[in-house]
Amino acid sequence: MISRSKAVLLASAAAVAFASPAFAETPAAPTESGANDQSRGEIVVTAQKREQRLLDVPQSVSVLSAQALSDVHAERFADYFNRIPSANIVESQAGQARLVLRGINSGGVGATVATYVDETPYGSATSLANGAVLAPDIDPFDLARVEVLRGPQGTLYGANSLGGLVKYVTIAPQTDAFHMAAEVGGESLAHGDAGVSGRAAFNVPLSDDMAVRASGFYRKDPGYIDEPNGGADINGGKTYGGRFSAIFKPTTRLTIRATAFLENLNSDGSSTEDVDPVTLDPVTGALTQSRIVEQPNKMRYRIYNGTLDYDLGGVQLLSSSSWGTLDQSTVQDASGLYGGLLTSIFGIPLGADVVQSLSQRRFTQEVRLASSHTKLLEWTIGGFYTRERNNLLQALNAVDGTSGALNTALSPLETVVLPSTYREYAGFANATVHLTNQFNVTFGARYSHNKQTVSETTDGPLVGGATTITGGSSDHAFTYSIAPEYKPNDRTTFYLRLAKGYQPGGPNVLPPLAPDSVPRVFGPSTTLNYEAGVKAELIDRLLTVELTGFDIEWSHIQLLADIGGFGVNTNGGKAKSSGVELSTTLTPTRELSLSLNGAYVNAHLTEDAPDIVGGKDGDPLPFNAHWAGTVSADYSTPLTDTTDGSFGFSWRYTGKRETNFDTTYGQHELKAYGQLDAHAGVSFDKMRIDLFVRNLTDSRGITDLGTAGSALNGAISAGVVRPRSAGLSIGYRY
Repeated sequence: MISRSKAVLLASAAAVAFASPAFAETPAAPTESGANDQSRGEIVVTAQKREQRLLDVPQSVSVLSAQALSDVHAERFADYFNRIPSANIVESQAGQARLVLRGINSGGVGATVATYVDETPYGSATSLANGAVLAPDIDPFDLARVEVLRGPQGTLYGANSLGGLVKYVTIAPQTDAFHMAAEVGGESLAHGDAGVSGRAAFNVPLSDDMAVRASGFYRKDPGYIDEPNGGADINGGKTYGGRFSAIFKPTTRLTIRATAFLENLNSDGSSTEDVDPVTLDPVTGALTQSRIVEQPNKMRYRIYNGTLDYDLGGVQLLSSSSWGTLDQSTVQDASGLYGGLLTSIFGIPLGADVVQSLSQRRFTQEVRLASSHTKLLEWTIGGFYTRERNNLLQALNAVDGTSGALNTALSPLETVVLPSTYREYAGFANATVHLTNQFNVTFGARYSHNKQTVSETTDGPLVGGATTITGGSSDHAFTYSIAPEYKPNDRTTFYLRLAKGYQPGGPNVLPPLAPDSVPRVFGPSTTLNYEAGVKAELIDRLLTVELTGFDIEWSHIQLLADIGGFGVNTNGGKAKSSGVELSTTLTPTRELSLSLNGAYVNAHLTEDAPDIVGGKDGDPLPFNAHWAGTVSADYSTPLTDTTDGSFGFSWRYTGKRETNFDTTYGQHELKAYGQLDAHAGVSFDKMRIDLFVRNLTDSRGITDLGTAGSALNGAISAGVVRPRSAGLSIGYRY
């Protein structure tokens, strides 16, 4: 019998060009750690839903500017997310990734990091739609910046921001002049194929009060995983899409912006190799997997947003209406889990696959009022509503044990249809009181109420015919934050922060005769964050430093469990995450920039999890590196009167981590690994040419690890670091 949770377990097991927008709405100022670049301009962020200097925000925020994304040749989320202090991405296939901040991860199916695109929350708010492993991997081309807020963000951003928030900030159309950018690039991958990419963006003013902006991109990703029977480089793929935005300013007080975004991500197979369940050494060779069926994954992201911004005179009104859709279709080879059983039952060599499709439709409305031009008190008050509909379909099929061809006489063995709804209402307020010129206190509060419904229809010979069961739940949450802030001067900030985050609970769908030990509902999960930090710009702003210490208490952890043959979400006990984060950049000259950022995070259970899950008091939380960091250096200088040259490198270290709780093998310890990247380029007139190398030493590291049955012949699947790649990009901007 399959279930939604088992399919999640299976899914969990299982050409680069510079991404500069070429023209940005804000100065190209930040580096990866949020420090200033050579121009030493101010960094402006919207972490507290108003524009502020990064230095003035009393919480831990990292900013990746357009220039920083360009410098690291970012095309995928994995290209830059791990460079953020205390951040990690767990990924085994393009389009299926789990984001982790400050170690807040239990291996459950509900997201612990929220994602926003401008004013739009994106992804699932419920644990009934696999939100934890379906974080959107948005192409960073034509972005102004990416803001990463570490620690709970429940006050302003609501559900699933237990560990933090990732916010994509796009570039708004500009009415000043026509702008355009275009680029092409290619790369060659060691042990694999070649890839190509192309991008273009246009900004067109239609009048003094109206402009449009359009961009598009295409990327062919090379594969590097081999399958003895299926051929070489089976995990390649294609990603393409674009954005369109229009802005209209009928008066000096009113701004209306409409935006549409789409992205299609097609992956041909998982980026995993088969490893020994004890030693984690490859069993069929490095970068090789044995599968009976192909494992494609297709994702379709769509976001439509309309934002109205009106100055009422001392008060700013903002209304944001959004419609987001997510469609996924994927196939997982389940032969390692079910093949032996089916072969013994039917007496012929059989394998199995799980075919899954997910459809998500989400409407969100937010309205807020914010003060402006006030010295004593800055405040924001607002209301939030979201309605989400999900439909998850799964089918377990029998396939030929050798060819992988569908056995139509036996299939489907079981089907599951799981439609669900999620509705949430919330009100929130945030205020900063300027008690003196040097001392501020920021308060925040949010109350939310959600209601969920779900039904599950199972059919097929394995379950004895069609059965439909239903369930429902409702819960509420109150989150708050308080952050006193002391500024001895305009370039130094000390702050303390207490903040609460939450993750909604929900219903489990169970047959009437299910044992009483199987929970009918699972409760919400909460985090309470204690944080102290300092941000400073020193030596005439040549040196920037951000140092943060934190302690997070996590209660009612949501876990994925199999209880009496029923795959359910359940609540565990408690956990704790404590650590220190450091980001620093030194610019001794206008040509040279040196950066260091890293973190020490100790995240572990403080109570035993349910026996069926396997975690014990003191066990590390999954996929959290105790030590991680990045060192980088960038140098640029004029080569001639019309030509500039630049080069740089970065070394990223990921320390030892423990895998998911597992009652079969227990947690595995994954070895530490490092990755060295380098780039060099020249720019002249409106052209830029770049050469780059990723993973120069062809380092190997495991990024994700499956469970028992995730591969054939007793092996388990392991997601691995992308091999060395070298590429060239040529860009033009006007």
